[in-house]
Amino acid sequence: MRVKTVQINWHDGQPIFSVDFDHNYEGAEGGWRFATGGGDNNVRIWRLRSAQERADEGAAVEFVAGLNRHTAPVNVVRFSPIDSRLASAGDDGAVIIWRQAEVGRTASIDDPEAAATETWRPAAVLRGSLADISDVAWSSDGAFLASASVDNTVRIWHVRDARCVQVLADHTHYVQGVVWDPLGRFLATQSSDRSLRVYRWAAPHALRPGDAPATLAATHVSMPSDAPHRQRLFYDDNLPSFFRRPAVSPDGRLLAAAAGQLRTAPGARNACLLWARDRLTSAPVLALPGLRRPVVAVRWAPCEFAETNTGWVTGARRMMLAVASQSAVAIYDTSCATRAVALFDGLHYAALTDLAWTRDGSHLLVVSIDGFASLASLEQPSKPLPLPCRAEPSFCASPVRPAPAISAASPVPAGRKRLAPTLVGSL
Repeated sequence: MRVKTVQINWHDGQPIFSVDFDHNYEGAEGGWRFATGGGDNNVRIWRLRSAQERADEGAAVEFVAGLNRHTAPVNVVRFSPIDSRLASAGDDGAVIIWRQAEVGRTASIDDPEAAATETWRPAAVLRGSLADISDVAWSSDGAFLASASVDNTVRIWHVRDARCVQVLADHTHYVQGVVWDPLGRFLATQSSDRSLRVYRWAAPHALRPGDAPATLAATHVSMPSDAPHRQRLFYDDNLPSFFRRPAVSPDGRLLAAAAGQLRTAPGARNACLLWARDRLTSAPVLALPGLRRPVVAVRWAPCEFAETNTGWVTGARRMMLAVASQSAVAIYDTSCATRAVALFDGLHYAALTDLAWTRDGSHLLVVSIDGFASLASLEQPSKPLPLPCRAEPSFCASPVRPAPAISAASPVPAGRKRLAPTLVGSL
């Protein structure tokens, strides 16, 4: 693995709150397109150049477009899973759906706004209240969007009609994260009320009149009463972060939650907690501790690798999980023991806020409140494999390996090599 802190003027020196790659991008130049949202009220589109381009020209990132309709800081950007539509939201309480309109001129990082290579236009504006929006998530078919807000609600939108179809008001404090199942059968939300809530989802067209498309299936606050150790699962609202971003694995088998904690002697340990798809209403099956500060975001690589018979999921392909705390990022391989296979720390002067993978799992981009982004280039365990058809009955049939409630994974050993913030000319 090689890591580079890309020192360009991302958002005029303001914090970067979110990042996401467009997994449907097929540009003639190659590389990977991604978006960032920042404290300057803007969304910016970039292109991560291919390895060959970086070797020839040195610069890793090329500015593509600036999107400036928001009137307050942008907290989240997310591309649709089926096309290149982009959803952005922030403190102005609006969700804006963007579409690329045309190709423009050659861009310059020194003066990006004057020379964008692409033009993006708002296709829809979704507004349900004036409260800040902390996170959004697309449904697997790209037809619906969920937005999490500090008014303690999650709104579900029909994107084409720009219409709110349901308001989820079960949380009692800020909702700081939301994620949709890639199979389209549930969504999960995380809040500073110390809970993770799981909702069953059925598309409105499949329901009888008057039925709600999302129904509460489970609320996770503490370990069950019959667990060996009764404890709270998540940090309370004193956690100094505006985000608790959960994620579901690309095969749908595992739900990973942020802001977890393990109450063990001599005190609490920070952890990423995981639930199995076939046990979403039960206790978490796995915990990944070892980070010094609380977990704020988790993201799975959006691809799978060669099949394996060992690891966290029986008979499943290998998957990669990145867990970001406020100061470090740990990467896990589901085919290995539950130790981090990589850890990088000390890259930024302020708290981390979000992270995103390229489509093939070869690069990981991490953003921070300090206004900079770090790019990690990883050696892939094998060639990425396409995901199986989600319509197949056997999809997701393999269960997660049985484990006691909160199986405490091995923490990162003190002697494990940590990657320092070393600048490199190219990756």
